[in-house]
Amino acid sequence: MIRSLSSFLRQKGYVRIPLTKTQSGHYICTVILNGVSGTFIVDTGASHTCVALENEAHFTLTSTDAEQQAASASSADMHTRQSNGNHLQLGTWEQHKLELILFDMTAVNAALAQFDEAPVAGILGADVLHAAKAVLDYRRSGLYLKK
Repeated sequence: MIRSLSSFLRQKGYVRIPLTKTQSGHYICTVILNGVSGTFIVDTGASHTCVALENEAHFTLTSTDAEQQAASASSADMHTRQSNGNHLQLGTWEQHKLELILFDMTAVNAALAQFDEAPVAGILGADVLHAAKAVLDYRRSGLYLKK
């Protein structure tokens, strides 16, 4: 008997997080970071979960200069800050003591604006996706995370 991916994963202890596909082709979701809601891009190619520098106070982050700079496919090295000990929640899935990278996301949000998309507060990266044993269901726009 063939079961749906959703029912199979739920039986294995996963929770489903709805994703929205933007006009630019990105998938976004709502994240609760330190008790504050924000929209994040889901990016399997990003090694770390990141927050826009301008949102440091919004998410009550305490940051310090990062030891190394970040690099992306769209630009050279960027100045970064890091913040430790954060609480991230997606639906009923939670991660405590999360390290975040903060950087200037102006270019990311400018690219989204070209598609009349609202700016995002951050990027949900592979560090969280790996820790949650994430499964992406592109067909049904869902992200499954192991509880």
